[in-house]
Amino acid sequence: MRSILIVSAFVLGLGGTAQAQSAAPAKAPVPTTGATAADEPVPRAERAKARQDCVSENVALTGDDLRAAMRICMQGKFPGVQLYARDGVTRDGKPTAVAARAACKDEIDGRKLQGAERITALTACFNGKRPDLAQRSECRKEARAKGLDGADLRKAVDSCAREAKG
Repeated sequence: MRSILIVSAFVLGLGGTAQAQSAAPAKAPVPTTGATAADEPVPRAERAKARQDCVSENVALTGDDLRAAMRICMQGKFPGVQLYARDGVTRDGKPTAVAARAACKDEIDGRKLQGAERITALTACFNGKRPDLAQRSECRKEARAKGLDGADLRKAVDSCAREAKG
C-alpha cells in the first residue's frame, strides 16, 4: 500500500513539474512583508504555509518516503525556484558540506597524509571551502562550553553566526 502511495505521489509530482515546465516560466512569488532577507527566494511565512500543506497531504508517509514526497510537493508549489541543493551546490552557489568534504578528502588523499596531519589538513581545507560552517562550528563549541543545549544552544549559535557574518 505504501509503495502505491509513493509511486502515485511521484507520478503526480512529475506530471506537475512537466506541466510547470511546459507553461511559461513562473517567477518567484513577490514578498508580502518587508521582513524577508534578500537571499530568500520565497518568504519564510509562505514556505511555512506550503510546508504545512505538503505535510497534511502526505500524513501517511514517514522517513525517506515522506522526505521524497515533501521535496516533490514543495517544488510543485514553487516551480522555477531552487529550494534545495542540487549537484553538490547549495541554492546560493556554495558547495554543499558533503561536496566540500568529498573534495577535501580527494585532495588530501593525494598527499598521502596520516594521523593528526591528515585531520589538520582536512579541517583547514573544509574551513577554506565553507568558512560559514566553520564559524558555526566554533560558535557551537563556545556555546557548549557555556553549558547550553537544546533551544538555548540553537539561539546562541544563530546569534553568534549572525554577529560573525557582519
